[in-house]
Amino acid sequence: MFITKKHLDRRTFLRGAFGTAIALPLLDAMVPAATAQSLTAASQRFRFGAIYMPNGVYPGTWHPTKTGKDFEFNRTMKPLEPFREYLTTISKLKAPEGKKDMGGIHMGASAAFLNGRGPVGHNGDFNLIESKKSIDQYIADAIAGDTPLRSLEVGTEDMGTSAGACDGYPCVFFNTISWYDDHSPLPVSVNPQVTFERMFGDPGTPEQRLARLQAKQSMLDSVMHETSRLQKVIGAKDNAILDEYLTNIRRVESQLQKMQARSSVIASAADGPVGVPEDFDEHVTITYDLLHIAFQGDISRVFSFMLGHEGSGRSYAHVGVKEPHHSTSHHKNTPESIEQYARITAYHMVKLGEFLAKLKETPDGDGSLLDSSLIYFGAGMSNGLLHDRHNVPAALIGRANGRLAGNRHIEAKQDQPTSDLLLGMADLLGAEVEHIGIAEGRFNLA
Repeated sequence: MFITKKHLDRRTFLRGAFGTAIALPLLDAMVPAATAQSLTAASQRFRFGAIYMPNGVYPGTWHPTKTGKDFEFNRTMKPLEPFREYLTTISKLKAPEGKKDMGGIHMGASAAFLNGRGPVGHNGDFNLIESKKSIDQYIADAIAGDTPLRSLEVGTEDMGTSAGACDGYPCVFFNTISWYDDHSPLPVSVNPQVTFERMFGDPGTPEQRLARLQAKQSMLDSVMHETSRLQKVIGAKDNAILDEYLTNIRRVESQLQKMQARSSVIASAADGPVGVPEDFDEHVTITYDLLHIAFQGDISRVFSFMLGHEGSGRSYAHVGVKEPHHSTSHHKNTPESIEQYARITAYHMVKLGEFLAKLKETPDGDGSLLDSSLIYFGAGMSNGLLHDRHNVPAALIGRANGRLAGNRHIEAKQDQPTSDLLLGMADLLGAEVEHIGIAEGRFNLA
């Protein structure tokens, strides 16, 4: 690495032993002398994230009643109230119907979330792995730039590959919402360790990366000498930013080490289950932390996060819901069951709020990461009891570098396709998309 006291290249890396390379966040030292950050290309860097929640959201607990500004947050959305000035929520949208040739009532909901189409089964051949390029990938075409990872696709559970488990379709349709092109689904990483290695490991097979990771013990320890050199030539503000960034990486690394140790204990038990961390709350937290670091270090500017797959059997006992998520969504209109259903949604808004708070607290140019980001949260259905595609949840959080105003509840035209919103988001971030899904027009977010 070459360092001068006047200017650092934006793609400067801290390099250590075993080929370790850590991308740096945007520092003042990366801005040419006498140039305001607001006038640099870096200040106009966009970031986009799509977050999908399975099994729908009960509309009566989500959508505000008042449109326009200063609306009252409904109960399940209320954890996002601290981000009112960054938030636009949209009602009356309609997601694509779950037709048999579009994935069915459940899998079709998630499969169409980012491309408005889902599976393409020609002449009844449901074994085809074919869909349509998703909006996050169009956006990546426009904003990924020179980032090490064009996009990140993460999740918390895998449907598996069992025959018949995925409504007769290849299970890839259940396990991803992102498509690089019409024939290339992007696999979701449900293991935070794998995501961490993808972000910070060297190229090679998983076995090679794991061997290097074990040899290092701590990735950050191997770059401490290089870090010390850098700290001597940058200012106090940059040092504070660098320290926070490295602390975030250290915290994630520590969490991963704890998970790895726990998994080893589980694996040693005679009949113990082995897999992703058994603590779901910790799993969600560390995944969001990795996405925060990806944005902060400019490792990736685009992500998609599947909080679960459709039909998920996960329970949420930690928030008082012992029944599986899917069966909870089939609430039979009883107040007690609707309350349980609402608790799951509210819990995910708490976790989303924690992520948004980190983005808001992280400097980026003249603002924060939340100022330069557009985060899209939604689901592929509303009322899970009916698998209803009407009035689905759709919330946009972030300012997209001043292009999106917050503190708004927009009521769309009745049953306006969610595909229109996908085009509206693409327009907002400068991605050129002529058509997607079943769009009838382009949603105006101005």
